[in-house]
This record gives sequence, C-alpha cells and structure tokens, in this order.
Amino acid sequence: MSKIKFGTDGWRAIIAEEYTVNNVARVAVATAKWVKEKYENPKIVIGYDCRFAGLMFAETAAKIFVKEGIEVIFSTGFVSTPMVSLGVVKEKASLGVVITASHNPPSYNGFKLKGDFGGPLLPENVAEVEAMTPDAIDFDLSSLSLDSNLFVKKDLETLYVEHAQVNFDFEAIKN
Repeated sequence: MSKIKFGTDGWRAIIAEEYTVNNVARVAVATAKWVKEKYENPKIVIGYDCRFAGLMFAETAAKIFVKEGIEVIFSTGFVSTPMVSLGVVKEKASLGVVITASHNPPSYNGFKLKGDFGGPLLPENVAEVEAMTPDAIDFDLSSLSLDSNLFVKKDLETLYVEHAQVNFDFEAIKN
C-alpha cells in the first residue's frame, strides 16, 4: 500500500486510484485510534456529499468506527460540510468526518476532519491522524456491519436549516 498524505484538514485523492474503499478504511482506522486516545467516550458525526460513491465511503468509515466501539451519528442524506460542522457542535461530538473533496475536481473524493468545536481539525491533530494511518487493514471489511445501537441516523440538513431560521433574519436578507 502507498503512504496516504493528508492536506488541509484531511485527505483527498482521485477516486479508484488512491481513493478506494481499502484506503478509506485505513484512514478510518487511524481516525478511530486517534479519537479513542483523545476522548473517553468518543462520538463521531459523519456526512457525505453527492460525489460518486459518497454513501459507500461514508458507510465504510462508520463500520470501522462502530467496530471500534465509537458512537456514530450518520447523515440521512448527502450534506454540505457546514451541516456536519453544526452537527458536531449540536451533538456534542468528539469529531466530524465529511466525505468530500470540497473544491477539487469531480474525479476526487476526500476524508475531511472536523474538531469538536465544528471547525477544521487543528493541523497538529490532522498530522497525528496521518501518522497513525496503517499500511494495511488487518480485518475483513465485508464482515463489518452497521447493525448496532452505536449507529444512529440523523437529518443534518434539517438540523442546519432550523438553526439558520432561528439565527438569521431571512426577511431582512430578502429585503
């Protein structure tokens, strides 16, 4: 396996070249290890955008987190990064994971990390996760399941819209 290099608040790569289910699993293993070292009862909010196979990659990460005993709040549909960030804050989660390549071309996908404060995970923490990324996974991915009380689906889009409606004067914005 090749070394996975992180950039700004996470990892991005070309789908089916470097961005594969196995490599997402490797990054998820490192993320699980990191969050368990930093938090007593970790909770991770996961969202994904509408890029190719976003749901599959998000579920791959969620399966590993559940396997590691981490509570997962999983978006009911594709969402934007700010929706995951708000979900992290509202759910009092330890971390957010967004399966997105943001502004990169459509052939890319990514694994962005959001801190417990909702913003990008601090660079030194991102570096720690990167350093923990194993060269390979040592378990059968196909044996993992989301059938667990640790896995909860949440409508992060509605959470975000309701938050915006309470905190912004839409009538003033329209005018």
